Amino acid sequence: MNQAGAGLRAIDFRVQPPWRWTESEPEIEGLDGYKRVYGEGYKRGHSYERLRADLVRLGIQAVVHSEPVRGHARDWNDRTHETLKRSPDVFVAGFCGVDPRDIMGGLHEIDRCYHDLGLRGVSLVCDFHNIDLSDKRCYPFYAKAAQLGIPVALHVGVNFTTSSPIRHGHPAHVDEIACHFPDLVLICAHGGWPWPNEMIAVAWKHANVYLDFGAIAPKYIASDAGGWEPMKHFMNSVLQERILFASDWPMIGHDRLLAELALLELKPAVLDKYLRGNAQRLLERMHAR
Repeated sequence: MNQAGAGLRAIDFRVQPPWRWTESEPEIEGLDGYKRVYGEGYKRGHSYERLRADLVRLGIQAVVHSEPVRGHARDWNDRTHETLKRSPDVFVAGFCGVDPRDIMGGLHEIDRCYHDLGLRGVSLVCDFHNIDLSDKRCYPFYAKAAQLGIPVALHVGVNFTTSSPIRHGHPAHVDEIACHFPDLVLICAHGGWPWPNEMIAVAWKHANVYLDFGAIAPKYIASDAGGWEPMKHFMNSVLQERILFASDWPMIGHDRLLAELALLELKPAVLDKYLRGNAQRLLERMHAR
């Protein structure tokens, strides 16, 4: 892992691979449903050029997650690798994506990404494919990641597609996976809303379960009316070692995330863990393999 300099403000543990490299390339339409929820920033699919400039300006490094909810996993994994190669000082690690409906193809792709591309995590968005996170078709991927000693990131909580029920992303599935793979680091993207109580219980129960809050504005987590009510308390207490700052860019901009951080009312030591300390420990573990 690249050493964090004195100017490092945060590590964003989840950005998507840029959909285009420069602002001069044609804009790309996002997924239906997400355009309605996340607006023009998501719809445009901001470029690598703009993302890198924002991260450098704000003193943020980022971890890139391939999420092949459309197109081919191999292409998104190659794009993830290219993003890291272009700016290794800014983009410090990558997760590969696989299609859970293609077990053998996915296993071969994890091997390729680990050995040939240097990616050090696996990202699964099973619920976009109408598959439970704990579906046994996914177990070979969990076993492979455990064997390699790399983490698995899971899309947990609501999805805004109109073709896949949200039950596929329920935190109870994470509980089952963690029971079967107690040494596998599981990173639950998006904090598990609308089931924060269940997500908190699973993370409290399993020391190998982490939460990132990509695509979630801090003001909603902090609100008494947003359905996140218990989360802020547990972020400040028993889960403080396993919370990760994330944007899921281009879902939400970094300027907004930083501007709203104070609303979480995190203790100074917890805030440092949230912004970079917990991520640094995970990255050191990932790159030790």
